[in-house]
Amino acid sequence: MSTITLVVIPGPGARTVTITDNMTVEQLVIQENLHGRDIIVDGVGIAPNTFPTTPVASGSEVFATGSVKGNMKNGPSTTGRPSGGGRGNNPPRGK
Repeated sequence: MSTITLVVIPGPGARTVTITDNMTVEQLVIQENLHGRDIIVDGVGIAPNTFPTTPVASGSEVFATGSVKGNMKNGPSTTGRPSGGGRGNNPPRGK
């Protein structure tokens, strides 16, 4: 047995979770009820089709995120010009 840091967003945030030796991402998803979430282990996104074969090492930091909807009003430019995307990336009007 060992531990990892599991961060669930949206949800309860960060907590320490006990895992078994040789645990896979699939087993972690089942144990912690993370179905339907994107899983990121130590900064690397894990494809769902590799959950059964991807190990979770002791001391890992695992993020489980729900889908994030974009804000189309402040989203990337649809004109083909680089705009930087949303608020804060462009100078204020009149300046």
